[in-house]
Amino acid sequence: MEIVLLDRSKFKDYPLRYTYTSKYYYDVEVDDNELFSIKLVKKPFKEEIFKSFTGRLYQDWLENPSAFELSEEGNPIGYLEIDREAWNNRIRITELLILEGYRNLGYGTILMDKAKDIAKNSGFREIVLETQSCNYKAINFYLKHGFKVNGIDLSCYSNEDIDKKEVRLEMAYRL
Repeated sequence: MEIVLLDRSKFKDYPLRYTYTSKYYYDVEVDDNELFSIKLVKKPFKEEIFKSFTGRLYQDWLENPSAFELSEEGNPIGYLEIDREAWNNRIRITELLILEGYRNLGYGTILMDKAKDIAKNSGFREIVLETQSCNYKAINFYLKHGFKVNGIDLSCYSNEDIDKKEVRLEMAYRL
């Protein structure tokens, strides 16, 4: 098994197809009677949901990215992209994908450990990432790896994010 740095000139805009299912979501409960009262409460969907979207490597808006492929005998297993945010001394995980058929086998941990090693060895203070309140499995994976909710954006994707059960969560791992 190897982790290889992907050449930016060859992998710019390389598409990563994400798919996941979820039986649960974290509902965002806002108490309008309290100034700062927001709670995340685990709730079941009426039916399991399916989500899919495409991410792309080496996007122009990234400050100083590196993308990696985890493979075995030339077969891709997963991808990790990080961006070094010099202005706040953090690393942002912009892409983390384990291909279907390889999930829940420890490969995500290998890539997460790679991100942590880079951050630690480069003197960064924190690793941050974004996920959605409906991506229950991803949230649990990040919690397992020491991440904590660091922020909630109630209208990042639309003005109906809370109703759609897809609220942006920022999560952070402090080094």
